Amino acid sequence: MVVVKKEVRSFIVGIARRIFTRNGFKRTTMEEIAKASKKGKSSIYYYFESKEKIFQAVVEYEAGVLKERLRRVIKKSDTPTDRLKAYILFRLHYVRTLENFYAALNEESLSHLGFILDIRHKFEIEEQQLVCTILGEGMEQGAFQLGSSKIGAIAISTMMKGLELPLLLSEGHRTDREELMDDLIRVLFYGILKR
Repeated sequence: MVVVKKEVRSFIVGIARRIFTRNGFKRTTMEEIAKASKKGKSSIYYYFESKEKIFQAVVEYEAGVLKERLRRVIKKSDTPTDRLKAYILFRLHYVRTLENFYAALNEESLSHLGFILDIRHKFEIEEQQLVCTILGEGMEQGAFQLGSSKIGAIAISTMMKGLELPLLLSEGHRTDREELMDDLIRVLFYGILKR
């Protein structure tokens, strides 16, 4: 019975994910989720006590997808330099494709939901730990010159958050965005001082 309940919850999360992505949190209703999942509204409430709980499950699902894909991308790279580049490109491109998770990270209108602040904080800590590990390995191998991998990780993860909006609003062609990415990585790795 527990397995069936878990499968039904997963099914509802999948349906709700598409609806939240299309309509946003505010405009999505329990009726809409029930109708799309071909279940009665009371059935939806049996599995989730509120729309907020369904949205939480959707955001947590997308966070899990993000972490797994990021782990695979990082693992493919051989050097700390390549891992850091892979992280940056992944972070700037892929996070936006998980629209509900991205909304949870960035939309102030969702801040009133208690779990949102927890998800934001957890993501921030995990992101900094990942970058700190990459920087630490790079420091050990002599690829990076930093006083502290922890401070470097905080700086890089903060920079990534700050770059999301300009890149999201950029209306240029794909090649323009790729050139922008190359410039960002060049500045991050080599700075702006002429050598």
